[in-house]
Amino acid sequence: MRIIFMGTPEFAAEFLKHLAKGEHEVIAIATQPDKQSGRGMELHSPPVKIAALEAGIPVLQPTSVKNPEFAEELKKLNADIFVVVAFSILPKEVLAASKFGAVNIHGSLLPKYRGAAPVQWAIANCEETTGLTIFLLDEKMDHGPILEQREIKIEQDDTTESLLKKMVAPGCEALNCALAKLQSKNFTPLEQNHEQASPAPKLKKEDGLIDWNKSALQIHKRLCAFTPWPGAYTYLNGQKIFIRKTTIDNSHSLKPGEISIQKNTVFAGTGNGALAILEVQAEGKKRMTAADYFRGIKVLHQGDVCGFSSIDKV
Repeated sequence: MRIIFMGTPEFAAEFLKHLAKGEHEVIAIATQPDKQSGRGMELHSPPVKIAALEAGIPVLQPTSVKNPEFAEELKKLNADIFVVVAFSILPKEVLAASKFGAVNIHGSLLPKYRGAAPVQWAIANCEETTGLTIFLLDEKMDHGPILEQREIKIEQDDTTESLLKKMVAPGCEALNCALAKLQSKNFTPLEQNHEQASPAPKLKKEDGLIDWNKSALQIHKRLCAFTPWPGAYTYLNGQKIFIRKTTIDNSHSLKPGEISIQKNTVFAGTGNGALAILEVQAEGKKRMTAADYFRGIKVLHQGDVCGFSSIDKV
């Protein structure tokens, strides 16, 4: 099949690399425009563009997928199918620009977790399993009929990054099966149960604010989900602090947000259980062990007790 691949981040690039080595022909890719970033505000290419150039695949970088010229350009390429991973909602003019439309690779077991951040919200909501869905795109977000699904276990310390990596191998195998179905034309897509749909909205900075009244498990999971962005943060004496690494430790009895240092380990109380705070990062500073941080600010010593806050003024 003649494929045009559409995607932007590293997760998407892994699927492009897989397709480029397979039996199908990737005739072009579409990705977001290069962006300025870093102190020097230098232009940086999306991971999918980098992978495409390495494989010798032509690159399209539309400023908007709604631009009529983009749909016209796609039509001229005469693609059989678009394969989409973490790109954009495609208008009907684009969906009509290939023989079979478009398939999307989505990081959840649809209809659960429709939206921009399905992996993050599955972890944050303490799900024990999630998965990956290959489905036919329509004009609504994550709404089309399902071709293939694969279930994936979420371990207690899985982060968004680690879970995305676990999705690649089963996702590539599922994509192969989905493309084979389309090519054979002998299949019936499974309509989603739209009544069971749940949202996975784009993350906001405030999603990372720790509510110490939640359980130790809930806070630990949100930290895993929201690393590296927006991060899990709290306040101490009015200063914003990111909590970078924790483990659940229910051997200590502390009030929600209450901090204690015992044997050079920092513990924090929650609404149910306690957390051992292993690594922190003060705003604008480097990441460090929690024990080193508290020794440096000299507000908490062995056996002392103070408290984190969910507001910036205490």
